[in-house]
Amino acid sequence: MKKAEVKLGRRYIVKVSGRLVPVRIDSESVYGGWNGTNTSTRRGIKIKTAARLRWICADGPQHKLATA
Repeated sequence: MKKAEVKLGRRYIVKVSGRLVPVRIDSESVYGGWNGTNTSTRRGIKIKTAARLRWICADGPQHKLATA
């Protein structure tokens, strides 16, 4: 995914600690990248590059298929 394609407020499947998890993008970071929230654990996450974003997360129970 490219930086220009990232929209605030959307949920994306992101690679975190070797696992693919749904993350909501909350804001842009002043240091570059984005601040987000892991929607599975409710923990904050810093995303430095758009390369960690895999695809837009579908709403509902479908996102659980992507994390398996």
